[in-house]
Amino acid sequence: MKKLYALLIALMIITTGAFAQKNVQWVDAQTLTHLGKLCQTTNPYHRVEIANYPELNKTEANLLRMSAGEAILFETNATSIWVKPTFGKSRESAGMTRNASCGFNLYIEKDGEWTWAASKSNSTYTYLKGQISDKNKNGVRLLNLPLRMIANMDNSMKKCIIYLPLYSELTHLEIGVENGAEIKALENPFRHKIAIFGSSFTHGSCASAAGQTYPAFLQRQTGLYFCGLGMSGNSKLQPVIGRILGGTDADAIVVDAFSNPSIKVIDERIDLFISEIRAQRPEIPIIFLRTIYRENRNFDLKSEEREQARIDHVEKVMARVKTTYDHVYFINVKDQTGTDHETSADGIHPTSWGYKRWADAIEKPLLKILKKYKIK
Repeated sequence: MKKLYALLIALMIITTGAFAQKNVQWVDAQTLTHLGKLCQTTNPYHRVEIANYPELNKTEANLLRMSAGEAILFETNATSIWVKPTFGKSRESAGMTRNASCGFNLYIEKDGEWTWAASKSNSTYTYLKGQISDKNKNGVRLLNLPLRMIANMDNSMKKCIIYLPLYSELTHLEIGVENGAEIKALENPFRHKIAIFGSSFTHGSCASAAGQTYPAFLQRQTGLYFCGLGMSGNSKLQPVIGRILGGTDADAIVVDAFSNPSIKVIDERIDLFISEIRAQRPEIPIIFLRTIYRENRNFDLKSEEREQARIDHVEKVMARVKTTYDHVYFINVKDQTGTDHETSADGIHPTSWGYKRWADAIEKPLLKILKKYKIK
């Protein structure tokens, strides 16, 4: 009976959605402006052309197929906005909302500022999981159902950004507006190009929605063009990632490098990582970030000892690195997410409020460094 009830609800949602869509016109998102890309890729929603880097292991490759940090920019006078995704592989994990892992996040410019408008994901996946969605070697695939992001807006021209899922692979995406409405690409309003490579923190784990990572907050706050290359659990100063970053046209590289690797790995790899970038970009600024305070240290004595030992060691490493290489910096800001211990989702990752605080904490020292290179 429960399965039948769930199936009936799902069919009602699908039927209602189909009825609402009859007056919707669809455009390929690739005809609009695609933000957040560091590399040209065959699948436009992958972040790196995996085939060009056979050194990447399976986990790293799968992470780089996810659309984290990417967004679609456009202008429209529509009163409602839809998305119609085609998903490849998806990943759901503890602490992640569906709006972040496989959903979409809409911001609209209002009074000169990017303002939150909607965050949505397809709840029908919950009802149909194991019944209609297919299971294969890649796991359970998300249903490719159209999703109405927002409705009942006025018909003025609006500048819009739709942030793409953080922990899912997209193979195709269409944006929908009502018939007769105008929708068109916009010129990228963000300046320069700054790559951010990092851990699950940079990837956005435990953010409430796709546009609420610290690179996304920094972009909207500063007007600078930050392109996220978060690799959840796998920001370990891999030489191949140094080579990938060095091969981009970024004006600066920011690295959340010390959240995942052990002290041993940091010592083994940091010079090689920098050298791989320098081989292609000898004068690009490389800006390392101090890892944030993990709240699981509060009472766990082993965690406290391990985390503090790594932080202390990194300070020594970066003191050496900054004297060894030109144009290398270390933003060593403490308490980036605050001192009230109220921003953690799971003892490791911040909530969106924590990511906002992190962006605020590093904004001034980051802008000071970038200004030296006329990035402002």
